[in-house]
Amino acid sequence: MGKLLGLGAVIFPESQLRPFSSSMKALRTEHGIPANVEFKWSMPTPNYFKQRNEAGLQDLVRRRMIELAIQHEASAVVVVWDLGRTTLQDEKAEAKVLEYLYERITGALRNELGVLVFDKPGGGHQQEDTWIARTLSMTNYGTSYVKPDAIVLPVLTAPSHHHEHLQLADLVTGATVAAVAGNRYGMELIPILRGLFHRNYYGTIGGTGLKLFPDELTNLYLHVLGEDTFTKVMQAAGYPLPFHHYPYTSDDGLNPPAAGVTA
Repeated sequence: MGKLLGLGAVIFPESQLRPFSSSMKALRTEHGIPANVEFKWSMPTPNYFKQRNEAGLQDLVRRRMIELAIQHEASAVVVVWDLGRTTLQDEKAEAKVLEYLYERITGALRNELGVLVFDKPGGGHQQEDTWIARTLSMTNYGTSYVKPDAIVLPVLTAPSHHHEHLQLADLVTGATVAAVAGNRYGMELIPILRGLFHRNYYGTIGGTGLKLFPDELTNLYLHVLGEDTFTKVMQAAGYPLPFHHYPYTSDDGLNPPAAGVTA
């Protein structure tokens, strides 16, 4: 695989926003974690959990955050783009990934209205304004597949260290991208993430709660999610995995295939 670009979101019903925050405060209190410690997939330096040197605490907190999100009726969507397999790069690739994410967020809202809040982009106010300006066409006019009716405001940004919902989204996105790349810590969270990913009408995650691009990565839905069927909702059809004309037919690509086997 090439360099992976991932964007993700966690969708909460309005009624569950404050209850989730309360549950996160209780989690911090239970384990004596200060309010100023930001929970992220890749922890800031210095890493609070490494300083605590308490075996298994970071893994426990990661799992509990996802469990609490499930308990509070949240759902997640993540888009992962392999830049090594496409000609679109940099801002053009990011714009396309954001478009895919927007479409899946809209689907996960199930005809409800929503507000889209992102962590503040890196850089100063000028970089942030430029990034938000690039999203206006999407929020004003929608995409080729969805109308702009569900997301009622332009994209908003907020600093993630003040918002545990954004920290959760970072954790879910980072863990999912890591799992797609074969990272064992990401893969260890997939069984619980399966309970959080948004599912389509047919009950599958591939292409819906987790979108991989380009399509030649389709077999990773089998190796990462354990799904043996890929559903094309618009066609109302399911196809058994693996697809033998795509990579990762016989394995996940992390180990050399056995002699005589084409992966």
